[in-house]
Amino acid sequence: MYPRIPDHVQTLSPYVPGKPIEETQREFKLKKVIKLASNENPLGPSPKALAAYKAAAKSLNLYPDASAFELKQSLSKLLKLPAEWFLIGNGSNEIMDLLMRAYYEPGDSMVTSQAAFVAYQVCAHVLGVKPIETPMTPDFRFDLKAMLEQIHQDDSVKYVFIANPNNPTGTWVTEEELDYFMQEVAKIRGGSVIVALDYAYWEYVTDRRIPDPMKYLKLYSNVVILRTFSKIYGIAGLRLGYAMARPELLAPVQKVRQPFNVSLPALAAAKAALTDKAFVKRAQTLNQQGLKFWMTGLRKLGIPFLPSQGNFLLVNVKEGLGLSGGEVFIMGLKKGVIFRPVTNYGLPGFLRISMGTMAENKMALKVLQGMR
Repeated sequence: MYPRIPDHVQTLSPYVPGKPIEETQREFKLKKVIKLASNENPLGPSPKALAAYKAAAKSLNLYPDASAFELKQSLSKLLKLPAEWFLIGNGSNEIMDLLMRAYYEPGDSMVTSQAAFVAYQVCAHVLGVKPIETPMTPDFRFDLKAMLEQIHQDDSVKYVFIANPNNPTGTWVTEEELDYFMQEVAKIRGGSVIVALDYAYWEYVTDRRIPDPMKYLKLYSNVVILRTFSKIYGIAGLRLGYAMARPELLAPVQKVRQPFNVSLPALAAAKAALTDKAFVKRAQTLNQQGLKFWMTGLRKLGIPFLPSQGNFLLVNVKEGLGLSGGEVFIMGLKKGVIFRPVTNYGLPGFLRISMGTMAENKMALKVLQGMR
């Protein structure tokens, strides 16, 4: 006999990652497979990060610096924020979990939007925090007014998660919208509701209507900003992210963090990646070229898509091809292209396509053309 499984674990739907290249090759007996499913950097890792990673391998017999002192100093210098305002995690996903774990009490709730990054719900479910989704706006954006109303009417809400831009939709909230939201939340329950602003794709943003999150960090004591090294810096495999918040808010989070939650090579690679401005610029340029290529190609095919400020597009294949996202996903696998169905986000007619190299983009678009 085993112990009874708690209800919040029994009902948990685990996070489903993008299908691996190796698995697709084995399953469909393919030599060449491209993956446009996980919003990874198609250029690979930052060269400076890779060099630092290799150098760090000589010290693998040592435990990493549990305080992440050097990385925090580098972030502090880059972002002009005191080092004690940073928390380093095993990917920003771990930080989401730690944040809720540190402040959790039975009966707590978390508010986010329909079709928000699913990790918010997973982290909440694991702890027994009740996840609440507010409907999206008709144009697939976070409805901050609806979220504000939910916080007003439900005293159990302790956490709010806002992705800007959001994954998988690629849509965003404007500075005007977020300004009003933050001002109003600050008036509720003494400003004790924690607002996590997830800016994982910030380095890809070009639309000036999207606000710099640092302004809210300086204005409000209840704000946590989440950032990652997985996207623009190309070191998703090392799992490293960071949070920025006032030291008083982070203090209990530090208490529940495991002492060696980030590996020595990851710390070294992340510190070096911050200095690789040329690589970041290359990645940004390639992303803009990819978005332009895909938007032009999709329009020619008559396949609708949502505007995006990330390194991906959410594509309406049901309207454009008469197929579900799952059907296009399977058809793509057989041709050696891994797309990302988003049925688990309540969007069965859509497909998320990450930006690849231009050669990968061209190959993937031809696969979609062949489905017409």
